Amino acid sequence: MRHLSGVILVAFLAVTPAAPLIAPVAAFGIDTLPQSRQVVLTIKGMMCASCGQEVEKVLKKVVGVGAVQVEVVHDRATVTYDERKVTPRQMVEAIRKAGYDASLPTEAKPAAR
Repeated sequence: MRHLSGVILVAFLAVTPAAPLIAPVAAFGIDTLPQSRQVVLTIKGMMCASCGQEVEKVLKKVVGVGAVQVEVVHDRATVTYDERKVTPRQMVEAIRKAGYDASLPTEAKPAAR
């Protein structure tokens, strides 16, 4: 009987389009297409590679953050994130709590006089 049910299952899969098989996955809350965005954050106060590793570690702990690439020499971090779970503002706040000065690309610092 096991052999026969396997044949029926294989035949069913061979004639059934893949889309209906994906629908139950979404019903269980498993996201197949995350809403990924990328932002470049400006970070001041990183003096060495260890600082860059610390910033990377802090960012990766933030829920919704995916890939992080920190460039200490250029004072920036490029972050790929799920926009449904985290905002760039939340990432900036996490970096500031770690002791570094961070800002969004659209934030302008007042000019020194």
